[in-house]
Amino acid sequence: MPVYKYKAADSQGKTTEIFIEADSKQESMNKLRVKGFTPVKFIGEEADTAIGSSQSIFAKKELDVCDFTNRIVPLLKAHIPLERALAILAEGTEDPRGKNVINDIRRGLHEGKKFSVMIRSRPNIFPPLYANMIEAGEETGSLTQVLVELQRFLNSSKELKEYLITSSIYPTFVLTVTGIVIILLFTVFLPRFAKIFTDMGKELPLPTKIMLGISTIAIKLWWLWLLLLILFIFIVYSINKGGKTKEWWDEFKLKIPVLGKLFHMIEISRFIRTLAVLVQHHVHLLETIRISEKVLQNIVIAKTLTGVSAELRGGAKLSVALSKSAYIPKTAIRMLGIGEETGNIGEMLEQVAGNYEEEIKGRIKKLLALFEPVIILVLALVVLSVVLSIFLALMKMNQI
Repeated sequence: MPVYKYKAADSQGKTTEIFIEADSKQESMNKLRVKGFTPVKFIGEEADTAIGSSQSIFAKKELDVCDFTNRIVPLLKAHIPLERALAILAEGTEDPRGKNVINDIRRGLHEGKKFSVMIRSRPNIFPPLYANMIEAGEETGSLTQVLVELQRFLNSSKELKEYLITSSIYPTFVLTVTGIVIILLFTVFLPRFAKIFTDMGKELPLPTKIMLGISTIAIKLWWLWLLLLILFIFIVYSINKGGKTKEWWDEFKLKIPVLGKLFHMIEISRFIRTLAVLVQHHVHLLETIRISEKVLQNIVIAKTLTGVSAELRGGAKLSVALSKSAYIPKTAIRMLGIGEETGNIGEMLEQVAGNYEEEIKGRIKKLLALFEPVIILVLALVVLSVVLSIFLALMKMNQI
């Protein structure tokens, strides 16, 4: 959803810059008037950036939001004023880009702008979740408590992300080494023996012929491997770009045996965790759904939730609206229904998210425990096949 920037006047006639998230310019002007501001000048439109949006892996943000939150929370808990806390952060920030961002926010506070307005004006740094939580904290007078919750949420998300990354390092290393060994066997080791066998002009056993045939294909059709590499790079680029290729890939991921369930759980866990944080801090339910939908990276799952807002506007309960999606687990729906009956929706959602995060870690551990012996077995079978084919050829030549 785009972000619209206005110069607007409040009821006292004081002008300030306001950032409004909306589906259209007309809707943004309506939201502006609801907030008690009169638009004076339309400044521009910026693209919105959500948690989990596709970004280059080499791109580095001007400010680490998680680090920023971890540093400002202790200062606010020590009852240091927000402006002073930002000054302390700026002094301790070595990255000049991060220092400039913090100083810009400070200047905005000096000009009388709200902290949430300054946060929302930087959608490329702070996700919509952050801005809405800050705004809710300002309206309820519990900014410090909201930032504490944001700190916990961001650290939990970062911990899960780092766990997934570190867990994939070892399998990737083993898989790479296995691939290199197999390539060397068929492109270096076997061709040397093939020359010896060819010079002798003897009939070779069938296993040896098969292995030599694979080796010949691997060497002579080098252009095919190059073509496959280019095709792979193009597919990855198309997936990152979005569109039909991304949708196809997202659908395919969910159908992969074993891994598909893991991908599904990661998406749902992120969605429910975001819901829990926003609901617990009294963000409007429609806004909560809109922001939570943005954290979903899988297009297929996200599409099944597009009608939730309409269901809520029609008076349906959240549990009923979410149950229309085939990807929201029935257990989560039942627990959410219990939360609605008891008035503890936020706590119940948080418990569900925590359960799924623990289950995700458990599944990853099981997959890693299974992955190592499978890869070793595959490598052993390949090496055994090559050695056996050579051994059979040598035995036949010795008999002759």
